Amino acid sequence: MPKVFRYFYLSDLFAVVGASISYIAIYWTSAERLSAFQLALLIGAVFLTRFVVATFSGPWIDRVDPVRLLKGTVAVRTGLLVLTAIGLQLFSGSTGLLVALLIAQTVLQTIGGNTAFKVVTRLVEADRLPVANAYLSTLDRIGTLSGLLIGGVLIANFSIETILLMEAVLHGAAWLLLLSIKPAAPGGEGKQNRYIDALTEGLTYLKRDRQLMQILGFAVIANWMITPANTLLAPFAKDVVDGGAKTFSVLELALVIGGILMSLLYARFAKQVALGRLFRLSVLLQGLFIIVLSLTDTVPLAFISLFLLGAALSLFGIPFSTLLQQTTPDLLLGRVRSAMVAVSTLCSAVCYVLSGYLTTFLSIEHVFLFFGVSGLIGAICLMLYLPRIQSNNISQDKAG
Repeated sequence: MPKVFRYFYLSDLFAVVGASISYIAIYWTSAERLSAFQLALLIGAVFLTRFVVATFSGPWIDRVDPVRLLKGTVAVRTGLLVLTAIGLQLFSGSTGLLVALLIAQTVLQTIGGNTAFKVVTRLVEADRLPVANAYLSTLDRIGTLSGLLIGGVLIANFSIETILLMEAVLHGAAWLLLLSIKPAAPGGEGKQNRYIDALTEGLTYLKRDRQLMQILGFAVIANWMITPANTLLAPFAKDVVDGGAKTFSVLELALVIGGILMSLLYARFAKQVALGRLFRLSVLLQGLFIIVLSLTDTVPLAFISLFLLGAALSLFGIPFSTLLQQTTPDLLLGRVRSAMVAVSTLCSAVCYVLSGYLTTFLSIEHVFLFFGVSGLIGAICLMLYLPRIQSNNISQDKAG
């Protein structure tokens, strides 16, 4: 991989470690103060924010140099973390400030994530995208693993203000590494359309491309199936397997470790496997392992189930990114991915609220089972009625 990609790779590592450290602190603190339903509502609100930002930020992302935009989002996040830590100290750990931080971080993370997705296509050659995405997936999970290990210890020994400052330091380091990446030269963007025209162009391209619509359909089903693993894992750790903050951290680690090992395997055999086939298989496996998790009531069995689920999630994420990058022209990539994220995020927000509501009259285990079985049925039906997804290589500087 080129040297500039390594700087990007290392910067992403620092950012992921920092975000994972504060994730454990914020999520567990919220789980202690809120009911399972309130927690699901909070996460649903965060995902609704992601939907709004993803929907309307695409045209802007395609207008701005991605390297400059990525640097800006990381710098703003660093400052925001410092200010929030100070605010929490002044206002005695206000829950409102934590919620505000979650919303603001979601806005910046959504913009930064879509921007970084586009930066990758400018740092590596098209035929190296599967390997590059596998490396980034591995890095993301290693960073998450490190952050969760550290966060699980820190939340028991330090205040949340201290943890947020630690994340700020790591984001600052990530920003410094990004300074070594030079902004890309203009690549034939030509005359810029009006915002509304640019937004419509991206949505129209997505709707008319059968391959992209298939990818989106499977992404929506995958998001549906893993809903309880995102919203109810802390209550699962507390009420189903009778654990605490450390148990929750261990279960999160199982997801990450499974994802790391699968990413490493994928990087090793990326050129020998069919992307479309793996993509479809991963969706089925996610539903299967959610069902298995719903039938467990001990930490070891839950760990194994989440380990396998993490591997399936990694098997889904890498082909998803590569198929999208290979199928979409560079000039539309920001808008198309934003539209993808918007639709799947809206689905997630609705599902998260639904999962919380279901806990008011179903056990947590039955909520897991409901999402796993229904999602698996939906995935099978979609596979029976749609042709196979193929890996396409198109010109990245043309819209057709």
